[in-house]
Amino acid sequence: MIIGAKDVSQTVPEQIAFNQSKLQEGALSSIRKEINKEMVQEANKGESEQRISSEELSKLMEEIKRKFDMLSKYLRIDIDSDLEIPVAKIIEKDTNKIIRQIPPEYLLDLIKKIDQTLGILLEREV
Repeated sequence: MIIGAKDVSQTVPEQIAFNQSKLQEGALSSIRKEINKEMVQEANKGESEQRISSEELSKLMEEIKRKFDMLSKYLRIDIDSDLEIPVAKIIEKDTNKIIRQIPPEYLLDLIKKIDQTLGILLEREV
């Protein structure tokens, strides 16, 4: 009987650890389900909010233009020819000086260099 007691005392901590890991897995699973559920709800909510009529969009654009006119500046959005991404620039009307650019020029240069490097690496691997 003493031998049986030793066996039980050795398996109890293992069972406790096993049960704790199962509980943690169950908790993580339920948390994952909740997060996925919330993400789906937010995505659906975002889709319904993103649908703007053309009238609302034109009103917003007119308001933005009016505010920039008061500051004697204008907004220009171009598409970068190499990266094919939009580049927004706030330009001063009098001097045509770029006040702010999003993304900044140094970041565009960095992205172009990364693209070139990746292109070279992929050509060499193939």
